Amino acid sequence: MTQLAQPDTVRAAFDQVSLSTPGQSFRLTQRGNEFWEEENVSSPSAALPAATGVTAPGTSRRVGMLTGSHHMEMFWIPRQPGNLQRIFPFAYLLDDHRWVPVKDTFLRDPNLLQDDNLWNVDCIQCHTTAGQPRAEAEVGRVETRLGEMGIACESCHGPAKEHVRANANPVRRYVLHLRGSGDQTIINPARLPAKVGSEVCGQCHGIKWIRNRQDFLRNGFRYQPGEELARDTPIVQPTRLASQPWLTEPLRRRPGYLAERFWPDGMVRISGRDYNGLIDAPCYQRGELSCLSCHSMHHSSPTNQLRNGMEGNQACLQCHTKMQGNVAAHTHHEAGSSGSLCYNCHMPRTTYGLLKAIRSHYIESPSTARAARTGRPDGCSLCHLDRSLGWVDQHLVAWYGTKPASLTPEQQTISAAITWALRGDAGQRALAAWHMGWEPARKASGERWLAPFLGQLLIDPYSAVRYIAGHSLERLPGFDGFAYDYLGTPAQREKARQQALAHWQELGATDRTGAEVLVSKDGRLQQDAMSSLLQQRDDRSMDLKE
Repeated sequence: MTQLAQPDTVRAAFDQVSLSTPGQSFRLTQRGNEFWEEENVSSPSAALPAATGVTAPGTSRRVGMLTGSHHMEMFWIPRQPGNLQRIFPFAYLLDDHRWVPVKDTFLRDPNLLQDDNLWNVDCIQCHTTAGQPRAEAEVGRVETRLGEMGIACESCHGPAKEHVRANANPVRRYVLHLRGSGDQTIINPARLPAKVGSEVCGQCHGIKWIRNRQDFLRNGFRYQPGEELARDTPIVQPTRLASQPWLTEPLRRRPGYLAERFWPDGMVRISGRDYNGLIDAPCYQRGELSCLSCHSMHHSSPTNQLRNGMEGNQACLQCHTKMQGNVAAHTHHEAGSSGSLCYNCHMPRTTYGLLKAIRSHYIESPSTARAARTGRPDGCSLCHLDRSLGWVDQHLVAWYGTKPASLTPEQQTISAAITWALRGDAGQRALAAWHMGWEPARKASGERWLAPFLGQLLIDPYSAVRYIAGHSLERLPGFDGFAYDYLGTPAQREKARQQALAHWQELGATDRTGAEVLVSKDGRLQQDAMSSLLQQRDDRSMDLKE
């Protein structure tokens, strides 16, 4: 997750690439095994954030490091004082094969100034092994050091000096292997109690509170695998604020902190913080569920790091054994279908990050009352995009005997996905847009009626929402290769919206009609109803801290 910028690590295009932002232009070049950026200030502007670090024309710097390997690459430029590393203002999207401004890779209010990201403080927490910022404010210098680049063995297994020394003797290694009793000179998370082992993952995959900021800036996190995580960096749990009195004053000073990370009911809504979802789940609190129940670092695909054999329902059925013989009897969906996959209903994608929707790792049963109250989507509505909360509620009552939810007339009659896409906040709009491109949802809901709603999101104020909507639109029949640039000018984006609507009308085939999807029986969009929802859009400023 942190690598030196070298030919075998850099996948981004560096061959005489020219990039520009307001007031700045850049040229990227590769010189042998080195990568360089040359910066020129073309038209300094008083409105330019000071954090961008405007420099003299012709300033050339070697790119030192990069973070990211699956979805995008971000690059870090050495700056004074000491070994300070400041982010390069462009990132490379690997699937799109293009450079984009870093600010346009996050779900963040476009009116906010760009963050001045410093690798030494922001990324070292989780993207290195034994990282120490060593940021000394009193001397105005940063002398960061670390054990290893990236997430190496000691991140999960703890200090290994004694382990290496003891196992220099091969006889000892063979004896330990044959006994199968483990090695006491090193921490193995799989041999720890379930909750203690999960804390090893939680040290990075949780929203932690740093009790002593000054100590962190000098020494980094002091937690080591096998210890108590809460001692120095407790996990922030909005569901248990009464037991976290140390948060009262910080939250008073930073009133937006929780909203940038959690849903109104306290459930996590940003990616990479799976531990927060896990520890609130009943399976964890009342059982032995741990991160390692389903995941493995060594016996898995690198993509999701799911243990071999845990791709489907086996992850849940290893504990819920009574359902093994007939899962469909519980799900009321055809066996083998996406509706009979446990995690689609009980762990849906309600967190946002990396320009997509991601599973929260909070395990729950679908609830329309909760979805209506908190705005956090339920699993049924994220698959049945053409259905209202009222429709979902009727099925939950009939199938599982749940108490009928108290819903508004709109929630009873209009597709929940459409409501989130048009009237929701930026995070809800992003999740709705992603699911409109999700193949299981398109199969369950139909897909030829979705274009007008994704088209509307092409002009969303948030670049992340536009990006997701554009990619989902291309997955619809007849829209493959649809010309759209989520970073185009407002006029270009509006033109694309109109073209998407016109093309949908030209195709003339819709697979869903009715009040739920705002499409009349003759296949025409109900513009008045759509405009009414848009006028109610939640435009509060958002900055999801993925």
